[in-house]
Amino acid sequence: MARSIDLDEFHDAVKLAISGGFPTVPTVEDYDTDRKDLVVPAILIELVDMEGDPDSDPGTEQLSVVSKWVARIIMSFRTENVKLEIRKLASSLGVIVHQNRWGMPVSPAQVTYIGPDAFDPELDKYEVWAVEWDQQLDLGQSVWTGEGITPERVMIGYAPEIGPGQEGDYDELGGSQ
Repeated sequence: MARSIDLDEFHDAVKLAISGGFPTVPTVEDYDTDRKDLVVPAILIELVDMEGDPDSDPGTEQLSVVSKWVARIIMSFRTENVKLEIRKLASSLGVIVHQNRWGMPVSPAQVTYIGPDAFDPELDKYEVWAVEWDQQLDLGQSVWTGEGITPERVMIGYAPEIGPGQEGDYDELGGSQ
C-alpha cells in the first residue's frame, strides 16, 4: 500500500540524515534560517520545485512528481584551505544524498549537480557550493486502503489458453501446479 508523503516529515528526514552524517557542522537547516547571523559551516536544504511526472503512474491515483532539491554548503572565506575543504564537504554530502530514500516511501535520490553556487549576493563573505538532486514523490492519499479480501492463490494464464475450460493451463504464482 502506497502512503501519502508528508512534506514536513520528508524535510525532517532529510535534515536528520544530513545532520547525522555531519555531526561537526553546527547548522543543518531549511527555509527559516536567519542568514545574517549564520553559524558556519552550514548546510541549508531547500525544495526548489516539483514537476509532474506523466511517465510515472503509481496506480494509486496519487500525483507523481519529480521534486528538485538543493543543499547549499556554506563556509567562511576565512576558513583555512576553504577551496579544498568546501569541495570535500560537498562531495561527502553528495555521497550521503546518492540513492538515499531518507527512510520514506520515495524513489532513490539522483544527484544532478555538485558545484559552485551563487547563493545570496549579501553573503559574499562565504564560499558556497551546492548539491542538487531529483527525487520522485507520490503526493496525496492512495485509493488503496488495504481493505478487502486478500487472495489465497494467484493463477496466471497465457493467451490464447485463458478463460473458462483452460484452468488446467494456468500456473500458480509463487508455487507449482
